Amino acid sequence: MIYITGDTHREQDVFKINPDDGFPLGKTLTPNDYVIIAGDFGFILDGDKGDKFWLDWLESLSWQICFIDGNHENFNLLEEFPVETWHGGQVHRIRPNIVHLMRGEVFEIEDHSFFCFGGAPSHDAKYRVPNVSWWQQELPTLDEMKHARQVLDAHQWQVDYVLSHEVYENHSLGNKYKTDMNFYDPERYDLKPFLQEIEERLDYRVWLHGHYHLDQIERSPSNKPCITLYNRVITIPEIEELYREICE
Repeated sequence: MIYITGDTHREQDVFKINPDDGFPLGKTLTPNDYVIIAGDFGFILDGDKGDKFWLDWLESLSWQICFIDGNHENFNLLEEFPVETWHGGQVHRIRPNIVHLMRGEVFEIEDHSFFCFGGAPSHDAKYRVPNVSWWQQELPTLDEMKHARQVLDAHQWQVDYVLSHEVYENHSLGNKYKTDMNFYDPERYDLKPFLQEIEERLDYRVWLHGHYHLDQIERSPSNKPCITLYNRVITIPEIEELYREICE
């Protein structure tokens, strides 16, 4: 089974995937189950004892843990992990049961296809310290966006699900925070217009994203379900039920 949830922020919100706390179902999961975190994973942050403690704990869990990046990741550390092919796409291998789903990749998991594109702008960047609590890599480069288009070309611009941290521009949350590009180098691009392009061009069933610290559902401009995740842990059958309610 595949389970998808929102931001974990290391110890701040880990309860939602903790079998001894907010996720008792986790006690029944096996290595054939997957828990996907929609950005702000947060367990790769300081490169020190804190990261080791939490990654050791995550490795002790019985299931597969997958995450896309958000805007609260230490990208300098994340980029040091080895890259490998996993379920048809490129990942950073963090631990035997933990992978980072890299931007612009499509993954085939349990006969479902997922297009993944992490990242988001930090609206509080002016209060953060570069390469300590804030990283340029939270926004994509032209090459990353070009790669995503090439991957989608290879899949005829058709997948089952989209996983992102930020959301497309025309979403009701899309303009909650304005992206101040003055904080970023010229090779970085605002993410929301790119995700809007994806929403308009891609043939998909359901879009899922995190970032906004709430749980809600709305229709996309193309009349597809868009699920905002924070504390909710949702399964593929539940996602498909929402699709039927909205689209059929």
